[in-house]
Amino acid sequence: MSSDHVRPAHTTQNASEIEHYNQSAEGDEEKEAADEEEQQLLHNVDQSQENAVQCEGQQKDISDREEDEPPRDSAADSEQVETFFSTMSHRFSDIRLDEDNGIPTQHFLDSCYAIVPVLDKLGPTVFAPVKMDFVGNIKKIHQKLVSNPDGFPTLQSIVLSEVRMNLAQVRNSATEALLWLRRGLKFLKEFLSEVNAGEQDIQAALNNAYGKTLRQYHGWVVRGVFALALRAAPSYQNFTAALVSQEGDELRSDFTSSMHNDLGVYLPAMEKQLVILDELYEEYGLESDEVV
Repeated sequence: MSSDHVRPAHTTQNASEIEHYNQSAEGDEEKEAADEEEQQLLHNVDQSQENAVQCEGQQKDISDREEDEPPRDSAADSEQVETFFSTMSHRFSDIRLDEDNGIPTQHFLDSCYAIVPVLDKLGPTVFAPVKMDFVGNIKKIHQKLVSNPDGFPTLQSIVLSEVRMNLAQVRNSATEALLWLRRGLKFLKEFLSEVNAGEQDIQAALNNAYGKTLRQYHGWVVRGVFALALRAAPSYQNFTAALVSQEGDELRSDFTSSMHNDLGVYLPAMEKQLVILDELYEEYGLESDEVV
């Protein structure tokens, strides 16, 4: 047997050791991989627990904030609907009185002109005589103003000027015109107050307002004219529909509340200025019980 066919003993032993080493190395690698996988799994578990605690804390913070916050008012979230009274070019609620409660003449007359369309919404034909008288008195006061703009900055200055000149109770004076304009404004204020208080019978609201303000100064002819106008009064739905800024807004659920809100601002300012004029006329004895 030749030496090429004989494997030395130490060669066989080395091969066995190498194989054992390889198996051992593979085992170590598998163990290391398993250890790494176990560590990663433990890390993931820890991270999940940490996230859960953090999330629970955030939810508690949100819950605490919600408890601290006042309840939301769904009505406040609704959009305010524009009405005739919020879109008027001039409003009594926009008038700034001077330090002596002086009422600016031009601003007051502008606000009077701005409310005239309410009479049209009640009936442009049947309320035409009322409108004509109302506008006529505005024009008389305006003529007095333009005669001396710097001398008549307030309504009080006009009245006091005519009192000094003994013109206050002269027919067609500015003071007389303001007397009747004030009465007409009281009628409109009382009517709108009835509506704002919830009266949905427009005829009843007009009749109540008329009885409180103008009726005592009217003879039977004028009372008859007004009675005819009452019969033609629109329904509540038709009247309020005429008070919208955009057609169809009267069908919105928040229209009525918007109208009440606007009147709640408009009417008190109107009332305040009428009371100031009442006191002025009472102080100087300018009231009249004359019937027309």
